[in-house]
Amino acid sequence: MDLRDFRRALGAFPTGVTIVATYDPEGMPWGLTANSFTSVSLEPPVISVCVAKSGRVFPTLSRSDHFAVNILSADQKALALHFASNVENRFADTEWTPGAKTPLVPGASAYLECTVHNRVDAGDHEILLGRVVNYAHAPVPPLVFCRGAFFSAPQSEAVS
Repeated sequence: MDLRDFRRALGAFPTGVTIVATYDPEGMPWGLTANSFTSVSLEPPVISVCVAKSGRVFPTLSRSDHFAVNILSADQKALALHFASNVENRFADTEWTPGAKTPLVPGASAYLECTVHNRVDAGDHEILLGRVVNYAHAPVPPLVFCRGAFFSAPQSEAVS
């Protein structure tokens, strides 16, 4: 299989853009940009995110019992790129606020604070399942990624 071509095929699916964040054992915040996020269950409230085992944040996430998924707003493209970069600790020189047990990104469209529900081995990634224990959202358009480009999702009324 041509992995580069396979990646282009996967890139045809538009996704939201998140920053997954947690604390290390010393209480320092760590985070990464992830677009492999989805809702899994409403009852109980469970979400999933896929984390590359080769990433520098993986060791911290793999030891943590809590994490947050910050769903970025349309004006946070620079933040998404920063958290996808090779900077050692991406929270250094970045504005953030402490949540109940996780670091949160101000200005995000939403955040979901989670306890680890389960971990699933998935080749070069780990699927991190989180039980949502706290969340908030704001009426701002989220950031979307598709075919290598960022754009703003339209703002619309909630679907019931």
